Amino acid sequence: MRHKFAELKAEFSAEQRKRLDAEAEEMNREYVLAQIRTEVGLTQKDVATKLSISQPAYAAYEKADNMRIGTLRKIVTALGGVLSFHVELHGKDYSLQIPHRVPVG
Repeated sequence: MRHKFAELKAEFSAEQRKRLDAEAEEMNREYVLAQIRTEVGLTQKDVATKLSISQPAYAAYEKADNMRIGTLRKIVTALGGVLSFHVELHGKDYSLQIPHRVPVG
């Protein structure tokens, strides 16, 4: 007998649902960069080369749960994208783009 996950989840206690949601969020956070990289057809080695770092160093970035915005911007740029954020404030939406630093001198 097959059940939809939502039906099964409804049978769990509130504590179990909360733990499942937290685990799912953690899994999604860990794999987002990897999923994007895979979808654009690049390997970890490809991206590491573009960033002038080792493949193991790049692999650590994909698993990181806290990284600097500048580092994330460099990774997204190496993947061929542009990093931007969506901000909702007082019922109004703002698109926030992180600018590239302009070298001084």
